[in-house]
Amino acid sequence: MPVKSALATLSKKIRIELYVYATILVAFFLRVHRLGDKNIWWDECWSIWLAQQDWIAIALRTASDEHPPLHYWMLRAWSAVAGTDAFAARFLSVAFGVLTVALIYRIARSGGGAWIGIIAALFLATARFNIWWSQDVKNYTSSIFFAFVAVGFALQILNVIASAEGAKQSPNNLGIASSRKPLPSLQSGQAFAMIGWRAIFLYALFAALALWTHYLAALILIALNVYALITLAPLLPRSSAVLKNWILANALAAALFAPWLWLYLQNAAAWTAAPTFDFGLFLQVAATVLPLGVTTDIENYPGLVIAFTAIVALGMVRGIGQQSTVDSQQLSVNSQQSTVNSQEKLITDHRLLFTLILLLPPALIYLLSLTPVAFFAPKIQARYLLILLPAYAILLALGIAKLARLSRVFAFFAVLFIFASNVFVLRDYYATRRLRDDYATLANTINAYARQGDLVLLDTDQEWPTFLYYLRAPLEWLGVPNGKPMRVEDADALITRALARHPAVWLVAIPDALATDPQKLLEARLARELPKRYEQTFDDKRLALYARDARDLVQVAPENLNVQRPVSIVPFPKTGNSNEWLAQLTGYDLPMREARAGDAVRVTTYWHAAQTRGELQLADSAGRVAAFAPLEILTGKDVRVVTELRVPPDAAGDFAIRVRVGETTRELARISVEPRGELARVDKIANRVDYAFGSSIRLSGFDLPQKKFRAGESVPLTLYWRAERAVEKSYIAFAHLLGAQFNAAQNNFLWGQIDRVPGDGKFPTNAWRVGEIVPDVYRVRMDAHAPPGAYKIEIGLYDPATGARLMTREGADNVIIAEIEVVR
Repeated sequence: MPVKSALATLSKKIRIELYVYATILVAFFLRVHRLGDKNIWWDECWSIWLAQQDWIAIALRTASDEHPPLHYWMLRAWSAVAGTDAFAARFLSVAFGVLTVALIYRIARSGGGAWIGIIAALFLATARFNIWWSQDVKNYTSSIFFAFVAVGFALQILNVIASAEGAKQSPNNLGIASSRKPLPSLQSGQAFAMIGWRAIFLYALFAALALWTHYLAALILIALNVYALITLAPLLPRSSAVLKNWILANALAAALFAPWLWLYLQNAAAWTAAPTFDFGLFLQVAATVLPLGVTTDIENYPGLVIAFTAIVALGMVRGIGQQSTVDSQQLSVNSQQSTVNSQEKLITDHRLLFTLILLLPPALIYLLSLTPVAFFAPKIQARYLLILLPAYAILLALGIAKLARLSRVFAFFAVLFIFASNVFVLRDYYATRRLRDDYATLANTINAYARQGDLVLLDTDQEWPTFLYYLRAPLEWLGVPNGKPMRVEDADALITRALARHPAVWLVAIPDALATDPQKLLEARLARELPKRYEQTFDDKRLALYARDARDLVQVAPENLNVQRPVSIVPFPKTGNSNEWLAQLTGYDLPMREARAGDAVRVTTYWHAAQTRGELQLADSAGRVAAFAPLEILTGKDVRVVTELRVPPDAAGDFAIRVRVGETTRELARISVEPRGELARVDKIANRVDYAFGSSIRLSGFDLPQKKFRAGESVPLTLYWRAERAVEKSYIAFAHLLGAQFNAAQNNFLWGQIDRVPGDGKFPTNAWRVGEIVPDVYRVRMDAHAPPGAYKIEIGLYDPATGARLMTREGADNVIIAEIEVVR
């Protein structure tokens, strides 16, 4: 029997370890899957840019920012080894995300047993919310890991205290921090001697590391200390040494954080909090984002949210899994009962901790957001709730354990429901991870033709970190302040500064430039000084070169040549069997691997050629040409040609990108095209209208759920467009909030605006199918200083290259679709 029992125990242990390692592998796979398949965004680019500065510069810059420097220091060290491409930069967050899954298994196991640990870890491994931010170059996963390592060491200390207290009442008590020897009296302080100063120091170290990574980690430590006080209170005053040691551990953590806190307080700027966020909506966001990782259209998931919340609430209730960590040793009836009671107390305490972590920090976040001016006044952001997710996972596992005590069938279906829900929301999440040609081709044009001494002028500088991520050329740059209306004297000052040391200027204009400088004062001033040598539009962005001297914008200089996908030289002969060639292909750039029906795909090809012509083709799986674009190849070596292929709106499946020159056709790459289904239905439009813009576009309706707002709030608006015939250009749509009072800060009557390609870039007008209804969703933020009164919603479209607006049939360049009211 002992042998069989030992074998059974060993088999169970191996089986559990296999489940644990499988869970960690699942966590790793889900976090590296499509890791590099989404464009780097503003915050990520800021992190990468800052991590390339020197160590002291990082510290000084973050001392006046919202985040401490540790994440950027780690990213700097990591980037020196792995590089700064999207996959490498994000991998640091992946590593901490996976480590947190393993850590939560250990913490949950210590409080409820191996199976509770596995369920908690598996939920966290598959949770969309954690996967999302594990695939982002931000400091969230590292701060969560450090904070919960500190929680783990704190529980280790507190469990020894509780076990020691139980040992006085039951010498055979095995407790969570199990030991086969009776534990010493707390009065002697030997309980801490058993743990040693190692645990105290490591708790302090990781608590400080969490604070050095993200200030909101303090909320976890606050919840932990509230829990410690509740746990230790019954032991006082008889065991005052316990409280003294706990205070010492936190004092050490504070001392380790103090140098940074001192530097921060010397440099911190006062942050003005955002307008008040509705508390009910905040609770709804929290209840949805923690289980599902969804932050938009949260009203669509009430059933799932209620079910998850009910299971978590069960996890907060006493009476679960008392036997999960009790040793199999035969105990007497009285001793066994004593152990169960002590174990119940310890598990209840753990449950209390995770309940405090889940409830206390959100309340503090909301209260902090209400502070009018503070050194740290966080806006309500769903991602700030991410730090609560490990506690949520553990409570969810405890809730499953509670269900298992009532009915194993219920528990089984609850587990099935949880992971089916995770799979359901993950499908949508991964579907959004698609690369777009954001700044890649535009910036590579500068990289290819820039010369020493050139300047980049960003008009405006709203997206400067994103642009700099793609810009490899070592050029100086100057930004036009975002959101500030352009005046003649401002244009004079900027151009004078730009041309003081630079003979050529690359102008990068985004839609915001036309909103702040509708008269193009800046470009007019620049054109008076330098001739325009080049201009090209890339979706809603425009690139122009103003230079004193003419420049070769065909051949790439050897020092600037950086081909994304070089190939062995591919000849295109004059005739099928000729040894003479028209052109030789040396490589190509393709920023996208997937596209949506209707997208523009830009392919940059590099050639050794005499002047010739060809075409770039998009061919379906049967070899039929679905789209093509002319290819003009000029004479030279390393000739660079940018060609835009428009994917047909009804395309779907795998397509080949081919080059045809002369009689020869070669395949370059393959691209997957996601089909476009029905976007919207006419009968679902709340407000029907019919406004014609130009000869092809009509505004068919809009949704405006409410008409009363406070200053600083966002106006939710959905427009519904329709194309009467094919649209040749990609126009920018705008939604403006016009007030009766003059806005001195903007030098006009605008109190809120958004200008962009419809569908937030997903549905450019030249990709619309004739007759389809195209939804265009906006959240237009009202100026925080907007006075009470009536405001008009102005809608229109314009050409991003010229700024010229499309006219209506009545001869106007806009339409007013509705009025809203700003109240106090």
